[in-house]
Amino acid sequence: AKTAPKLVDELVPKILPLATVVRVMQGLLAERVPIRNVRAIVEALAEAGPRTTDPQLLIGQVRVALGRQIVQDIVGLAEELPVITLEPDLERLLSNGLAITGGSPGLEPGLAERLQRGLSDAVQRQERGGEPAVLLTAPTLRAALARFFRVSVPSLHVLAWNEVPDNRKVRMVTAIGK
Repeated sequence: AKTAPKLVDELVPKILPLATVVRVMQGLLAERVPIRNVRAIVEALAEAGPRTTDPQLLIGQVRVALGRQIVQDIVGLAEELPVITLEPDLERLLSNGLAITGGSPGLEPGLAERLQRGLSDAVQRQERGGEPAVLLTAPTLRAALARFFRVSVPSLHVLAWNEVPDNRKVRMVTAIGK
């Protein structure tokens, strides 16, 4: 509020209630997203607020606005972002599962275990090679996958493709399949 008082005054309570803004900030911090760029955060919330008050959707919009900063915090000034992806069939299966369950990855236990094992192995290979562990996925899957892997693979950064700045080259290191 001190760095952008007029923006905050326009946002709270005219567009979004304070409790929603607080939940968005808490969500960003839980996902290890720095919140020092208050102006960009408030502008993204002011733009998205009239369309939704869902904190998860708002977090997604803020992450897109902070994409350059998020990626820089992961790989510094390197031109290339090494990523792990999901094979298209698996991504489609997960997207369909999210649509059916209403936002939580409703996976059959065997698939969930294989997915966690495959991703854990890929993350270990990335980290042994001195590279950060980044899963690049569809915007609709990002939040659910971040929650799903938060405990089992805490070093993993889950990014949506629309968070990666256009000037950053993406290098696919491996694809996880079903």
